[in-house]
Amino acid sequence: MKKIHLSANICNLNVYYKVVCYLGLCFLYCFTYEVQAQEKSFESLCGKEKSIITWNKRKIENNITCLKTSQNSKIHYYNISPSLTTLSWQVIDSIGHTNLTITLYNSNYYFKGIFNNQPYDKTVKSKGYPWHQNIAYSAGKILINKKSFNYECFRPDNLELYVMQAERKNNLTAFNNQNAYEVKVRLTGLLSHFWSCLYYFNAENHQFIGYKGVNGGPGTPETTIKSK
Repeated sequence: MKKIHLSANICNLNVYYKVVCYLGLCFLYCFTYEVQAQEKSFESLCGKEKSIITWNKRKIENNITCLKTSQNSKIHYYNISPSLTTLSWQVIDSIGHTNLTITLYNSNYYFKGIFNNQPYDKTVKSKGYPWHQNIAYSAGKILINKKSFNYECFRPDNLELYVMQAERKNNLTAFNNQNAYEVKVRLTGLLSHFWSCLYYFNAENHQFIGYKGVNGGPGTPETTIKSK
């Protein structure tokens, strides 16, 4: 029995070290190439609160995209595969005392770091759908040849894992003086009636150009995001 227990521990350690090494390599590439990254800016308006969101992206080894987004005190790093699925996600918030990394490996999500000033170290089983933590980056290209798809992502404020649906509307619309198509993102199952939001993508290059949705409880003003 002791030998079996020891073997299991060694196996768990091997998985842990593989994840740690993978994380280290990915984020080393992100930080190395950050200065040369392509930058885009967006304006976010929620009630009277206005802020600027910046995106910096860079292709790294094995055609992986490293995307950095910044808004106020929060910085997010995403490593995104050529198929546009998320491989890892790091969120840093100096005000919220958070520096947490989540990595997907063998259908498990591995959490490591600090979340809301508390140590956070756990494993969550994938629900079996593609991981698109930043759906604004990936949905425009994925929905070129399909009407809708389901995916999973973590809610940033409590790290609950949800299954979502992104659905492209047939007709084009005007958004921020651009010809665009609208994508409705909503929860699935019984929760589908309680929350949804809209993303807008340029009709020609399929790049994200805007967002409309309520990100909070009853009475929260609508958030509108527009590319600058």
